Amino acid sequence: MKSLHMTKGLRGRALELPARIADLFRKRGTINSLLLAAAIVLATAGLSYAQSSQSTGVTLNASVIQGMTLTVSNSSLNLGSLVAGTTPAALSAATSPIQFTLTANGTSPVTVTFASVTMSGPSKSSLNFTPAVTGDASSANQATAATVTSGQTITLGGTNFSATNYYFWLGGNVGTLPANQTPGNYTGTFTLTVTY
Repeated sequence: MKSLHMTKGLRGRALELPARIADLFRKRGTINSLLLAAAIVLATAGLSYAQSSQSTGVTLNASVIQGMTLTVSNSSLNLGSLVAGTTPAALSAATSPIQFTLTANGTSPVTVTFASVTMSGPSKSSLNFTPAVTGDASSANQATAATVTSGQTITLGGTNFSATNYYFWLGGNVGTLPANQTPGNYTGTFTLTVTY
């Protein structure tokens, strides 16, 4: 009975607290009431749960490189008049009029790809052109340029992400023509692709 009485007494006092605060607001002036309200807010703020927070970071890095351009000196390559039943001489890249100029970031490796070309002629006949490509960092070195194979990676000679030129020349051959090769004009498209 005693513990029940004490519980009722505590509950009664808890219920009296809002009434006492309200009474204080009435008895005190507006400023005192605001101060008392602020004190109550500060006192109850300590009852909120503490929070834990952690963070970490990473360093971001990026390199901006020169966009590539590839231009060609002539839009077509004339292999000349070829005689059926013969093996025409190959067009040497050392003297070819076709020069590709690559402008790219000087510190990045560039992969070069190309393929043989099937040239279409009259009556569904065809010729197979096998390209021979050479390359050099100087346009003056066409005669001594190194052979470039499809899929080869070339590292240009520039530094500090500067734009640098590299030059390719196109030669090739059509092999031996059969004696019954259909006379007429043949045409096809050679494509040189460079990729960072």
